[in-house]
Amino acid sequence: MPVYQFSLLIQAAGTFLLFLLFLLLYKKARRRAFLDWIASWAFLLIGLALTYAIPRAAEVRSFVFLLHIALLAHVAFLLLGVRHFRDERAGRGPMELLWVVPVIAIAWWTALESDKVTGQSPPMMLVLAAAYVTAAVSFAIMPGSAAGRGLLSISFLVWGVEHAITGAAYLRFRDPATMPESLQYVGFASMLLEMMIAVGIIILLFETSQSQLSQEMQRLVESDQQLREMGIRDPLTGLYNRHHFNDVIRRETANVRRYGISLSVLLADIDRFKEINDVKGHAVGDDVLKFVAAYLTSCVRESDFVFRWGGDEFLVLLPRTDEGSAAQKAEELAQRLPHIPGTEGVLPALSVGWATHRMDAEFPMTLAQADARMYEMKLRGKKEREERERHLLRPPS
Repeated sequence: MPVYQFSLLIQAAGTFLLFLLFLLLYKKARRRAFLDWIASWAFLLIGLALTYAIPRAAEVRSFVFLLHIALLAHVAFLLLGVRHFRDERAGRGPMELLWVVPVIAIAWWTALESDKVTGQSPPMMLVLAAAYVTAAVSFAIMPGSAAGRGLLSISFLVWGVEHAITGAAYLRFRDPATMPESLQYVGFASMLLEMMIAVGIIILLFETSQSQLSQEMQRLVESDQQLREMGIRDPLTGLYNRHHFNDVIRRETANVRRYGISLSVLLADIDRFKEINDVKGHAVGDDVLKFVAAYLTSCVRESDFVFRWGGDEFLVLLPRTDEGSAAQKAEELAQRLPHIPGTEGVLPALSVGWATHRMDAEFPMTLAQADARMYEMKLRGKKEREERERHLLRPPS
């Protein structure tokens, strides 16, 4: 058996192994690209079988035409697989089948240009070389594993150069048996390159799968964080809820006992909130709650905590804040509340009570003190408002 025919059988064995690999990968990964590559290497196997059979065929030209259709289908599915590996959704629809037309046309042209005895066609070899170089460039610019992309790019580039050299050799020697012995071993080189392609595909798929797994894990972590946030946030205002307050206050009171730092609390209540709901409606009432929540959050430090305490009440926890600062902050929040859109004619206000926690006290006592001061401010505001209304209604003397 001539050397070039033996190397052809070796290449066919390597091609069959790669074909089986793609079948196994598709069972595991179910990616569209692997279907294309399964078809590609199936056509390459058919092409190798026809190449082996041509010297024994009575009608060479018809065999060559079928051979070239198989080889062109091989490179067409190869490039389609590269495209689909980059983008799974690319090229869906009947328009993608238009590649059949140039395949038949090029196969007819290259068959006419082939040797009438051996069936060898240098133009066909150059077409294959161009396709492999295109695949090499496509893998080089594809996102993903540098190792896998590099191995695939080098393998296809070398394969393209090999086909270009072999095509040039056919122009000179015509018969493969008369070519230099080194060129008759190209089948061994092709088998080696196909094995390198297999390794590159496995690396690329593994690292792509790892990247997808990492992204899924990140999404799960973000989803878990969102669920956790939903569990500690008030759905209307976005503030922390009372459930989260229990966790925070345990930590902050422990810091007071351990380090002796000050801890103050503010309790804020929206005056005339029931009147807003009755006169303006609950939708406006909800807008008022959201407005006050945003106002309180914007007026405190990042280290402070703002809670929706219940109904129209809010609690602000001020770590490292002494009595004087807490009283000043309570007065400031009550006096500087901006006009709330949609509340014309009602004019809601904010009553804010304060207290500073003592190391030897229970925190409910601190809350009770803040609540009492808030109630005092609410009564004082109510009296002032009633006095203004009486003054406005009093007839002139």
